[in-house]
This record gives sequence, structure tokens and C-alpha cells, in this order.
Amino acid sequence: MNGATMNTLNADRRPIVEKCGGCDRIASETQTCTAFAFPETKWRLGNCSMATHIKVESAKNEKVRVGQQKQKKR
Repeated sequence: MNGATMNTLNADRRPIVEKCGGCDRIASETQTCTAFAFPETKWRLGNCSMATHIKVESAKNEKVRVGQQKQKKR
């Protein structure tokens, strides 16, 4: 991409929303997200997939028994 195209893409970016505060992907001089042009759409259904300031709780390592079959009694 040339410089003119990049300037056009950067001009179309929307400002960040409240939930973006503390993320490492914020351009400090323009207060826009460097990952997404419309950050409010990433927060609409839950957490942003690229947020660096949110810790996602992983599922606990529980033993799951898969494919168990009952033994025949003789």
C-alpha cells in the first residue's frame, strides 16, 4: 500500500470506547484502536478479541471421561 492509501485508512478510524481504556493497542496521539477501525462493534457482544488489558478465565482442568463403556458382567 502506498502512503496515500494508509492515510485514508487511518482517517476512517473511530475513537475508542470506555472499555478500551488500558489496552496496549491504542494509538496515543489519535486515541484510536490500531487493530480495528470501529472498536465499538468489537465490544457489542462481549469482550474484544484483541484486548490486551482483559484476562480471560480459562476452563479448569477437570478430568473428563470420554468414550467410557460399561463392562459386561460374566
